Amino acid sequence: MTMKPTRAPALGEQLAAVLRDQIVRRQRQPGTHLVEDALAQEHDVSRGPVRDALRLLEAQGLVESRRRGFFVVGLTQDDINDLYELRESIEITACLRAIEHVTPTQIAEAREIVAEMVKHAEKSAADDFAEADMRFHALLYVMGGNRRLQDVWVAHESVFASLMQLTVEEDVDLRPSALDHGRLVDLIELGDSKELESVLRDHLDGARTRMAHAVRLLADGPQNEIAS
Repeated sequence: MTMKPTRAPALGEQLAAVLRDQIVRRQRQPGTHLVEDALAQEHDVSRGPVRDALRLLEAQGLVESRRRGFFVVGLTQDDINDLYELRESIEITACLRAIEHVTPTQIAEAREIVAEMVKHAEKSAADDFAEADMRFHALLYVMGGNRRLQDVWVAHESVFASLMQLTVEEDVDLRPSALDHGRLVDLIELGDSKELESVLRDHLDGARTRMAHAVRLLADGPQNEIAS
């Protein structure tokens, strides 16, 4: 096994995912007071999972705790730049390490995910594409064989997933992105560190630009959201 076994997310994690997506989409605006009782009633849960969800979002920098409770912080353009600066640093390191540590089984798994992405791209299945995309990048960190790098990725993975969902909904053609991922696998297998770093840097820079554009549209749009 190259990936850790999955488990069903706890109720607080499920609620955090819903709120995270709403915050990223500006459906809950920066400065909004997140009232625990109201959220519990809205989502038909007790206050315990609500508190768990809010603490998770606070750790991710999407909400902040004040004397009167939790308030939405949201994501600014600077936040996106900071996130991608961090991601570029750790993902390039993980990929370069993968050249030395990757196994044939992991290469095969990566190619299977790329094949899924191509299939989803051809069907314009944005949700499925985004899910496969996130699994691919998580696998890159496993390939690198550095648990600390994996931990950093996991800490921010859910925020990147919400942002990615926005961009794939906007992309007219997802096939170029799928092919980019296949190219990364080729370069890891070939051991071409220089070209690997260049291709990955271009890939992440493109993703950063698209995500910043999507968030800008949300902030400037008449309803502050992109239809899903």
